[in-house]
Amino acid sequence: MRTTPRKREDDETKDIWQAICWRMNERRVIPKQVAYHTGYPLKFIEKGIAGEPAQITLAFLQDFVTALGLTSGRTKHYEDTAEILSWEDCVEAIKPTPAVPPRQGNFWEWQD
Repeated sequence: MRTTPRKREDDETKDIWQAICWRMNERRVIPKQVAYHTGYPLKFIEKGIAGEPAQITLAFLQDFVTALGLTSGRTKHYEDTAEILSWEDCVEAIKPTPAVPPRQGNFWEWQD
């Protein structure tokens, strides 16, 4: 069964809201603080976190990334600032960090 473009967008939006919720929990930030720092309505943020349909814009993602400090504070180039991050860059910054891979053996640990 093929997914329609609209269904794919809805799934992506849902995944982004889950990542936003994860980041908020990680940073111990409440929706009211996010609303204050991003300038977006509290109802919009609560609606998205609750899983209800709330369309995400690039401007919101950029403001969220900036508010939570998910970009490097040491920008070497103008391109590193959050205002010009692309959609993909913002989504990548919001996503949870991957789990640590299992410890790999040292070169000097020989199995005899």
